[in-house]
Amino acid sequence: MPDIGDIVRASDLGMVGGRKYRWTECPDCHLQRWAVIRTLDRSPYRQCQDCVRAKAKRVFKIGRAHTIDQP
Repeated sequence: MPDIGDIVRASDLGMVGGRKYRWTECPDCHLQRWAVIRTLDRSPYRQCQDCVRAKAKRVFKIGRAHTIDQP
């Protein structure tokens, strides 16, 4: 198992391309995964896709609840 912060190329992981990947951990669910370094540097959050989707669902449902109650 790689350590958090390890960096490898896509070819080392069996992927096509020359991108670099970093072994990282989601701060919410602590899922460890390979993530593209370029994506990690741009985004303010380091969450996995499942946590991002769950947050988006909660935000959408809250917004819908407020609009439905109004006449």
